[in-house]
Amino acid sequence: MAALSITKGCFTATTKIILKITQCRKLSSQLNAVVNHLSLLRLSPSASAAASSSHGSLLHSSPVRGFHSSTACFFHKTQPVEDLMEFFDHKDTWGEKTVTCGRPYRLDELRIKSNQDLHKLWYVLLKERNMLMTMEAEYTRQSELFPNPERITKVEESMENILEVVKERDNAVSMLETGKPSGPGGAYVRDFLGRVVWRDFKEYAVPPHVNKVYRLLHPRGFKALHLKYLPLWREKIARKRWGRYHGQRKMNEELVKKFPHLEGKLTVPLPEEPKIY
Repeated sequence: MAALSITKGCFTATTKIILKITQCRKLSSQLNAVVNHLSLLRLSPSASAAASSSHGSLLHSSPVRGFHSSTACFFHKTQPVEDLMEFFDHKDTWGEKTVTCGRPYRLDELRIKSNQDLHKLWYVLLKERNMLMTMEAEYTRQSELFPNPERITKVEESMENILEVVKERDNAVSMLETGKPSGPGGAYVRDFLGRVVWRDFKEYAVPPHVNKVYRLLHPRGFKALHLKYLPLWREKIARKRWGRYHGQRKMNEELVKKFPHLEGKLTVPLPEEPKIY
């Protein structure tokens, strides 16, 4: 009897599980139908009308109520072009003396855009720059004036502003994670004359010990033969600073002669001594 009761209990539990699985499958099928209907509504007004006529009973029976076709959005994409006309301007502008163009993108406008929008805008500007450069070369080949050549400058300025905004965001992330700005950075190095100068690190195709220009300008060992150039370099910098100082004082004296009320109000700081290590 105990074995029979255990068997009945297992059969009852299995039956309940099967019923729950069946109910879950029905709910999932209804949910998929609702999702498909909503996707049809987002495609176009004609599709939404067809979907509403074919799935009217589904909407009334589903928990999604009050949904209408006014929230539908349109999907847009550019036409595929497989020829080389993308490198040329519209035919309506060919031979025109002036072409209407806008201004470049400002930094404030680019800072409020997302990274995805900046990425898309970069390739739009890149495509525009390639087109303008092609048109400029064609006008030059035809010995004609390229209309509104400042368009190239505006596009390049917009691309530079995008790079500046991306750099700002990279620096912000790097400061948050590591406490240091992003980028290769730089260091103080000694050149071939023995001067200690700041040098920004850059990417090169060859390492420093193979780069002939770098080895010539920044040798490893500093020779005593070049020590005589350091005082001359220091004297040259000091002469420029003191010459600028005396020129400013002379200008202030002339201003005081013309405007006596400025006497005692115009001051010029003394120049600092040049630091040449």
